[in-house]
Amino acid sequence: MAANRSNRYRSYVQKSIFRYSFSIMLLLFILVFAFLFINIKWLTRAEGRKNNSKIAEVLEQEIIKYKEGLNDFAADYHIISVCKQQSDEQVVKANRLLYDFANSVEIRGAFILSDLQGNIISSNLYKDNQNIFLQSFLRISLINHMLNEPERTFIVPSHLNYSHNQAGDLILSRAVMDGGKVIGFLIFDLLDEEIYQAVYKYNVDDVILTDQYNNLVFSVGRSQSENFMGKYPVANSQFEKNHAITTEINGKHYLIIWNPLSNRELYLYTLVSINFQRSLFRYAISFIIVVGIIMFIMLKPLTVLIANKNLYAIDELRKAVIHMGKGDMEYSLRPQVFEEFQELHDTFRQMVLQREELQKRNSELAERKRVMEIKQLEEQINPHFVFNVLETLRYMVVIDASKASEMIVAFANIMRYSIYYGDTIVPLRTDIEYVKDYLLLQKMRYNRRLTYSIDIPEELMDCRVPKLVLQPIVENALKHGMKNVDSIHVKIAASIDNDCLKLIVQDNGIGIEAELLDRLKEDLEKEDVSKEHIGMYNSHRVVRLLYGPPYGLRIESTYGNGTLVTIILPINKGEENA
Repeated sequence: MAANRSNRYRSYVQKSIFRYSFSIMLLLFILVFAFLFINIKWLTRAEGRKNNSKIAEVLEQEIIKYKEGLNDFAADYHIISVCKQQSDEQVVKANRLLYDFANSVEIRGAFILSDLQGNIISSNLYKDNQNIFLQSFLRISLINHMLNEPERTFIVPSHLNYSHNQAGDLILSRAVMDGGKVIGFLIFDLLDEEIYQAVYKYNVDDVILTDQYNNLVFSVGRSQSENFMGKYPVANSQFEKNHAITTEINGKHYLIIWNPLSNRELYLYTLVSINFQRSLFRYAISFIIVVGIIMFIMLKPLTVLIANKNLYAIDELRKAVIHMGKGDMEYSLRPQVFEEFQELHDTFRQMVLQREELQKRNSELAERKRVMEIKQLEEQINPHFVFNVLETLRYMVVIDASKASEMIVAFANIMRYSIYYGDTIVPLRTDIEYVKDYLLLQKMRYNRRLTYSIDIPEELMDCRVPKLVLQPIVENALKHGMKNVDSIHVKIAASIDNDCLKLIVQDNGIGIEAELLDRLKEDLEKEDVSKEHIGMYNSHRVVRLLYGPPYGLRIESTYGNGTLVTIILPINKGEENA
């Protein structure tokens, strides 16, 4: 039982428009969602990584410059000399060297050169700032470290409360040595304002610099950074794996990117706010959902409206066809219908009128003629064959009674098939069995003068063919091919070629003269003929009546070299009978 569902074209068009419109809407929503997600997940992160790398590169280069400067100054003759003997001339030269270096770097810093006792020899700090330095615990701690490891460059946070915009963030220091003995100390303190000027131009919300012990060195937003430092200590496993995480600080969401500097003596963190992107994402999703609901509600009536508008012409054409089916041939399409549908209506109407006229005159006559001619041909084949067999039996009864008995049994099988096998279309296997019985009878008659072979693939045996289509061709080969020859060989074969079933009957008999062959081919195309090749003509007419052109018989022959007859049939392995 067929499924109970609508199969109308209007429903199909409406559903198609709905599906396509919904698919486009869904695709647009997915693309917007993907863009917002990618913008937050990848584009913002990629931009943050890029800025972090640039800041890290600037800071790394400056730290390297200061380290190299410290190493050079620690071995410089003038610096060593002034630490040993503080003459005015030596102090001036040392001042010039240190000032020139401090002004040559991008991130400038304050410098302090002191002797072994901690007395300041040269400095660009204001006097009160020098006093702050001398009184700080940081100075004592630095001197102790440099005395213990005189060849090492120390990097420590500064945060001494200098005035006059000389506040520093990062100290780099090294001992000055002569002959393996410490004779002084050189300290550079990178200015907070200089570090800020080096990093503020990059599109980040905060830049945080810490030492390896998580002590804050520098930050654009110091209060925010204090909260951050307590929450994400150095060597956090998330940073070690990804170098970037997202977190919430003071109620705001940030993308934090981490980079180690100076062989992990310092750590750089850049913070990029993603609050705007998150808000945009939420608003966009809310907007998409609201718009989606509105469009979904409107989609159904819009689909019906568009379908009705586009199917108006088809509806008019359908009404016209229905009226024609009821016999109303005067129904006309409305003027609003497109020209193409009007042409289709007029052409169809003309075809219907012509068909009705032809059908009245020819339909019944054609069908009756077809049925009567096929039955008549089948009946004509049987008496023709019976006459030939009885003539053979007449001689065989006299020559060999036992063989005559075998012939009678074979003949009975043949007659049973011919008379009682009621189908017009039979399996090829059935018709071949009939031909075998026929050839057995002829073999008994001609003995060694006749040999035959049947070469048909097993997979073709179930193909359905017209009943008695082969026997008249074989009979014709024996009747005409054995004239003026001592013996004859008949070969029966079948094959598939160009989507057609080809049955081949080939003999090596006398063949057909060219003039007679041409006349025979012409006779095959006539609707009525009474010639000596009546059996061959009957087979051709049966095939043509059942299947029409181009099916039928093809005859090839060379006089003196035998004849080849090919029966071309459609491939039919079904169970339907004619």
